[in-house]
Amino acid sequence: MLIVRRARVPVSLLPVRPVGAQIDALEPAVLCDLAIDGDRIAAVVPGGQLDSHPAAREFDAGGSLVFPGFVDAHVHLDKTHTWHRAPNRSGTFMGALQALADDKVHWSEADLHRRAGFALRCAWAHGTRAIRTHVDTGPEWGERSHAVMAALRREWAGRITLQAVPLCGGSDYLSAAGERLADLALRHGASALGGFLIMSGELPAQLDRMLAIAFERGVGVDLHVDESGNPQAECLRLVAEAVLRAGFSLPVVCGHCCSLAVQDHARAQSTIALVREARIGIISLPECNLYLQDRRGADAPFPRTPLWRGITLVHDLMDAGIPVACASDNVRDALHAFGDYNLAEVYAQSVRLAHLDARLEDSVRVVTRTAADLIGLPDRGRIAPGAAAHLVVLEAHRFSELLSRPSASPLCIDAEEIHRPSVPPFAELNDR
Repeated sequence: MLIVRRARVPVSLLPVRPVGAQIDALEPAVLCDLAIDGDRIAAVVPGGQLDSHPAAREFDAGGSLVFPGFVDAHVHLDKTHTWHRAPNRSGTFMGALQALADDKVHWSEADLHRRAGFALRCAWAHGTRAIRTHVDTGPEWGERSHAVMAALRREWAGRITLQAVPLCGGSDYLSAAGERLADLALRHGASALGGFLIMSGELPAQLDRMLAIAFERGVGVDLHVDESGNPQAECLRLVAEAVLRAGFSLPVVCGHCCSLAVQDHARAQSTIALVREARIGIISLPECNLYLQDRRGADAPFPRTPLWRGITLVHDLMDAGIPVACASDNVRDALHAFGDYNLAEVYAQSVRLAHLDARLEDSVRVVTRTAADLIGLPDRGRIAPGAAAHLVVLEAHRFSELLSRPSASPLCIDAEEIHRPSVPPFAELNDR
């Protein structure tokens, strides 16, 4: 057994809000003592109230902020770390798609395993303990890519829980090919069906068929929607209508939802009401959307300043009671040139970009509890009896410290092991 004393735990990650405690809106955390028995948290009590145990080791967190292992609910491990050989020189969405399409000739099993494995080592060092990756799934490369993700899932079992979701066009589901792609992914252990949606007159039929295929196979869906600044893009609305039309009861998650932020207010609020009724979860990808959205003057002699941040209506969605998570999305590829699978950094950027400091207590859930719930991991992302014993001891005692220096290497506690993993050097990825 391991006893962790003086851990400063965010109140929204505890099993119950402390009764009678005065919670500072700027520092929404309380000192706790924790007991870890094997791979589970056995007890969480107010600081100083946990009795010693003769067989237990003790660790004093010294009042540092302690989070549960982070949950990265939306990434792309098959595309990651390809920027050096497939840069997006225009910075545009279409330029990114072309660069990645051209790079697929390099996507051998060895190449995928090397790049995705490097990414998992980075995530592990930064305290992430669960990841859902979307995997480009086509007849030419889907089998290979999903097989690599399945192999990595086995290799990382007990350390990082790795989920996969197939990424294909919504139109694929209208043909027999869609069922084959779905079954291919599920054969390799996919956790949900997925796809990227494009506005068209066929989209309702595509969604109806996709949901039927998912329901027949007993899995939910996790979709890319409205990743643009086009106010006419309303895939999110059509997803909600399709879910309600089908009475689909399995989990539905929609990522990006950027165009919601540039739509007429009344129309956006109407869509949000439908999303709530359909019980859809939302994943915002602040860093990637900030990088890619509202690129201006890409073909002009001089770039132009973007006029919006690219992110969805995070506060409006939260106000409506809709679960919202934030995630890394693309890392060092043509869709986003930067990143390191550091969810402390993603969290800090999310707070800054979406002004989540206005609701700091709830904000910590976007990379922990809510993210875990959206990908079906109810024992992750929280510090509670029975939860998985993965803890991140941050080099910060206050939220202002964490949000100012999120890149500091954390101390990790996994089961009863206390360790400080290090990130692998980028030199390992250099093509020789």
